[in-house]
Formats: sequence, structure tokens, C-alpha cells
Amino acid sequence: MIKSFYRLFLFLTFSFVYSQDDDANIKVEKITVSKSYAPELTNIIKIRSSTSVKDMILSDNISVTYKLIDTPVISTFQPNKASPLTLQRNSSKDLDFNSQFDFGLGTFGQSNIDLSSHIDFDQSQELGIDIINTNYGNIESSIINSDESRFIFGIDHIYSSKKIQSLHKLFLENHSINYYGIESQSVVLSDPFILNKIISKQLRSKVNLFSRWKIYNSFLKEAELDFILLDDSFDSKEEKVDFKIDFLFPILGANLQVIPKFSYVNSFFKEDYFKNISIKSFYTRVETLVKFGNIENKLKYQLGGKFNYFLKKSNLDTPDVFISPELMIAYGLNNSRFQAYLKVDGGIEINDYSTLSFLNPYISPSSNLIPTQNLYNGRFGFKLFFDSDIKFNLGTHFQKRNNSYLFKRYAYDPNLTNEGYKLANSYGLVYDNISKYGFFADTSIYLGKENFLGIEIIQNTYRTSQESHPWNLPEFEGRINIDLNIFKKVRVNINSRILGKRPVTYRQVFLNQALENSPTELKYLSRLSQVKFEINYKLAPEWRAYMRSQLNLGKDKMLWDFYYLNQNLLLFGIRYGFNLRL
Repeated sequence: MIKSFYRLFLFLTFSFVYSQDDDANIKVEKITVSKSYAPELTNIIKIRSSTSVKDMILSDNISVTYKLIDTPVISTFQPNKASPLTLQRNSSKDLDFNSQFDFGLGTFGQSNIDLSSHIDFDQSQELGIDIINTNYGNIESSIINSDESRFIFGIDHIYSSKKIQSLHKLFLENHSINYYGIESQSVVLSDPFILNKIISKQLRSKVNLFSRWKIYNSFLKEAELDFILLDDSFDSKEEKVDFKIDFLFPILGANLQVIPKFSYVNSFFKEDYFKNISIKSFYTRVETLVKFGNIENKLKYQLGGKFNYFLKKSNLDTPDVFISPELMIAYGLNNSRFQAYLKVDGGIEINDYSTLSFLNPYISPSSNLIPTQNLYNGRFGFKLFFDSDIKFNLGTHFQKRNNSYLFKRYAYDPNLTNEGYKLANSYGLVYDNISKYGFFADTSIYLGKENFLGIEIIQNTYRTSQESHPWNLPEFEGRINIDLNIFKKVRVNINSRILGKRPVTYRQVFLNQALENSPTELKYLSRLSQVKFEINYKLAPEWRAYMRSQLNLGKDKMLWDFYYLNQNLLLFGIRYGFNLRL
């Protein structure tokens, strides 16, 4: 009965998709379907593939952000705390279950529960459900509550046929943190009378509706809709909509790609940090990307530009019209051992609360959001391929951005009532024109189908126009990833992230200080290294046990100033795989 109901529902939903004509030739195609639900902020199912493509057009370069980049594991690795390492979902051939349940407990109150099921209706349709609840534990050195947890619920549907592929997903998330980064040596900030009345907990709730359509054998290649609704504990609200269509036209032996995009962001904050007034930021933008080129020959090229036009904007300094270049030139066949390339792009980034609170969860809920003008962002380098399993990528990068945001620590507010983010423990946004350049290098080595070694480094030099320093931006970032399969039943994964020293503003705290003119001192956070070690053992085809450990190395042992990290984290767990049928 249930199976018949689902078939009727799906028939009515996809009634516009036509079947194969009787007289048409049916081609033999190989389709690889992976777990479709993959929340962008959590990398829920980021499994490494052993397939390597020798093409710089299809390869992504690492980029430096304000966080340590997530490793390919199930649950989230939060940059603000030393969260538990999580078990990597194995892609072994003998692991053939459509559902799994994962449970783990660790030191400092860590816990992880993960229930996932992805069921095939037939050969072309799949329904998936994910429920994840993770507690990242407490920080022993904090003087107030430092709990952090995340709850995720996701449901998705994927449909694949010879003519079309569609993916729809609904993603719900509750992320609970505390503004615990208080200077414990300050007499004012450690006063029990102040600490007992504040509300330090911040709960951000997000709804994300995503839909993507891919169409084959048509000039209309793809259509995508992304809707986000966000609110938090301090009455902040945000609505975000992105809709884009991808067209591809063959012309004179090359391709003309046209991607129009519509973006809408409406953000509301109840109170400015310095004034008792609300903040509203709203932007409506139409963007069109046009590229003409050919990437099939030995000399590859793509030439074009990106056109931005604002229909509505709350910041008058943002230009109504902004045009940026789109350029890619590369030399070398896809199967050659040497490839040189130059890539330059640009555009306008509409900064939103959803993205910024992910990069820095301790951002104050009182930010004036201004779009960033990316004048150009380029990379020049070359790739070396010694065989199908060894690759080197070396080069230099350069970037110029106007109104680029920086996270800068706010001062202590002596007039606070119960706002737990006004104890000189939250971050605001300052904007500046910033140039960045440096070098990068990465290598990847596949040792058979189950073993991998990857190393990535990037060095940065910054030039600011108004700010004295590029606050909280690292001068260096690196990563080492080792993935080994031992004796078929044992799998070991080691991930190491290194973040170079960062300049920050130390805020002095006085009882009757002026909020706008709070004295500051320059301070540098030392290099931070985080090493994750994970080992999992196959007890039986359906049972796996795992142990995870994480070390934080460095003088300060913190990513954000006064937000200390726990040491010697351990987590033990077990996973059970099973099959569900409709």
C-alpha cells in the first residue's frame, strides 16, 4: 500500500517528464549516483573518489578563509572549537547498505548521533533522509557556559533519466553556541554580578530549500534555485534567494556560455552595537556571466565578463553597475604531463549574515552588510602529471577587492543589560580596499584505490588602504591529508591543518569607558595547528567501530581571540549499516 502511494505521488509530481519514444535508440550509459543530500555547511557526505582528471578546468584550488577547511568526514568540524573527529563513510565495495546509524561518545561532553537512509524507488529515483545531532562539548578554561551543539534534518529527492536530472532538498539546521570568549583576567568582565545576568547563548535556526535541474541534449543546461531563511536568539532575521540558469550555445567550433542570475538578500538586526536603532540591509541584483571559448584543444581559452546591476540597495556607495573580467587561458592536452594556465575572474559578492556567521560564529548580531567588489581574482601556474596517480600544482595568486570585510573585535559596552555578546567577546565588520598576493602549491598522490596523500599550502601578503592590519587574516595556511586502508578491515585517516599568525585588536576594558573610543592594542595570535587522527575497524559487514582523536598545537591554542580550544580530545563510537525497503 505504501509503495503504491509513493508511486502515485511521484507520477503526479513528475508528470511533465516524457518517456522514451518507441522507435528511439537507447544508448548504454554508466551513471554513478552518490548520496544526494550534502549540506554545504557540514560536508555530510564528502567521500573522496579515486578517479583523477588531468584538467585544470575541472580542478579546484584551495582558498583561505577565516576557518580551517573541513576535512572529508561526516559531521562538522567547527573552527571555533575543537570538535570531535568523525568517521569517514567508507566507499568499499562490500559496504552495500542504504541506511546507517552512528553513535559516539567522547571527552568534554562530546556526542554524535547520525541516522541516514537513502532508498531507491526504482532505477531512476531516490529518496533520502538525514538526521544528525552533534554536541561539541565544553571548554574547560571558559568562565561561562561554552556548550556548542548542532541539529540537522534533511530530506531530498533525486530523479535521473536520459533527458533530465533533478535534485530537490529541504535542509533544517539549529546551531547553538555561546559567546564564551571573555578575558578572564579582567576584573570588570569576571564580575559575577555582570556574568549572572547576561544571556550568552546564541541559537541560529536556518531553513534551506534547494532545487537543481540538469537537462541533456539542449542549449538549456541547468537551472538552480536556492532559498535560505535564518533567524537567531537576538531577533535577527534574514531572507536570501538565488536563482540562475545556464545556457550553452555551440558557435564556430567553440561554445558561448550565458548564465543569468537573480539574487535577493534582506537582513534585519534588532539593534546596532553602538546605537539603539535597528539595522536593515537589502539588495536585489541581476548578474549575467558571458564566456566564449574552447577547452577541448591543446590551447584552451575562455574569454568574457560578468555584468552586475542592482535594482535595490541599502548602501549608496555600492555602484549600480559593475563589470568584471572572466578569463582563462591554458596550454596542454588533458592527458599531457605539463599544463600551464592563467585564470582571472571577478564580480560582486553580496555579504549575508548566513555566510558570515558560518565563517565566524561569534559575529555580533548587529552588522551593517555591504557588498564586496571583487575587481579581479587571478591565478597563474602550471600542473605536472607524472602518471595517473601523482599531480603537482604550483603558481602565484593575486586579488584586488573593494569593501572587503574584516572581522574586528568589538569593545566592551558598559551599558549592557543582558546581551551576552557585548563583553568585548564578539566581532563586528569593518570594510577596506584590500590587495592580496602570494604563492600556492599542492600535490596529490594516490597509492592504489584506497590510499591517498595530499599536501596543500598557500602564502598570503596583504595591503590595506585604511585599516592598519588585515585583522584575523592568516599569512599562511597548509593542509596534510593521509588516508590509508590497512588489511582491508582497518582504515586510518590523518588530517593536519596549519594556520599562520593573525593580527587582532586587543580591547582594553574600563568600567566607564566610551564605547566608540575604546583603546586598542595590536596583538598577534600565534600559529595554530590541528591534527586529527581517526581509525575505524570493520567488525562485520554491517558493524564498524571507530576511535578519533584531535590535538591543538600552538602557543595560544585558539582561532579567535580568547576563544580557547580543548586539548586531547577523544571520541569512541560504533556504526551499524542496514537496508530499508519501501
